[in-house]
Amino acid sequence: MAAPDGARPRAIRLRAYAKVNLGLRVLGRRPDGYHDIHTLLQTVSLFDSLTVVLRPGPAGVELSCDDPGLQGEANLAWRAADLLLRRTCSAARVSIELRKAVPVGAGLGGGSSDAAATLRALAEMLPQRPREGQLAEVAAELGSDVPFFLLGGTAVASGRGTRLSPLEDLPPAWLAIARPPVEVSTAWAYGALAADRSRGAGGSNAKMQVGPLGPGPTAGSAHIPALRNDFEPVVLRHFPCIAEVKSRLLAAGARGALMTGTGSAVFGAFDSRELARAAARDLCEAGVSAWPACYVGRVASTGPLSAMGSPETADGTATVGRPSTGGGIRVD
Repeated sequence: MAAPDGARPRAIRLRAYAKVNLGLRVLGRRPDGYHDIHTLLQTVSLFDSLTVVLRPGPAGVELSCDDPGLQGEANLAWRAADLLLRRTCSAARVSIELRKAVPVGAGLGGGSSDAAATLRALAEMLPQRPREGQLAEVAAELGSDVPFFLLGGTAVASGRGTRLSPLEDLPPAWLAIARPPVEVSTAWAYGALAADRSRGAGGSNAKMQVGPLGPGPTAGSAHIPALRNDFEPVVLRHFPCIAEVKSRLLAAGARGALMTGTGSAVFGAFDSRELARAAARDLCEAGVSAWPACYVGRVASTGPLSAMGSPETADGTATVGRPSTGGGIRVD
């Protein structure tokens, strides 16, 4: 339900979808301290929920979260709102209510997605519209994953992760996403990978070829070995519980399984929703947090926004678009 007569909405509810890395290469350290990477990113149906409201009162940002440890100024959504207000010289009071479902520190991009959702909402609400390209600039300043969540769907990210090439939505795929009971520090993962490479223990700048992952006549298991995460060997070696979860997904019938980002979450791709749900249920019964999920395409994951938020309808009920069909993708 759009605001009447072109008025800016005062409140927007929206979803902030998680992502998985369908392939991830680490190419080397940059002079600015970041690393050049090459990765295939995909939004998935696990999501946080945000309500962003413009309120009367002195300018500033307030954030409440159902996870008390994520309250306040350290939250990336709070930082996103604060930075956009300063960049647009907006004297507004912003209130953000955040309900978390995407686990923290798991390589699923929950905090980055929350930040991007906050930027998208405020761009529709603030009297001072951001100039063209300003949201992307603010997103890149907040973190390497944030620009992707402004785009959503399927995309190749390169450079430090902020140079994006959107791709056609992948065919539908059913996933089980599992989060082992450990957190993997991103800084530690990069350091451990560098140490492995200095000993000649792995790592490659080879080209990455990725085929469709999931059900369908072209999604056979021959495509799965092409998927690779450069962090996975070193992380699984140091955290055997992550390796065990990956093995459980494969034993449950996943066509392939891969750690996402620097971990600790692992996803498996299944031939049906029922198999993905069964795998997630079995992992939960074994004491591992797990969720069934599916790919979410670009339109469903990012807009268009309405006064009631995106991708919600006027009556507040969620709608998730199915990805379009397509063939394999080669990422060079």
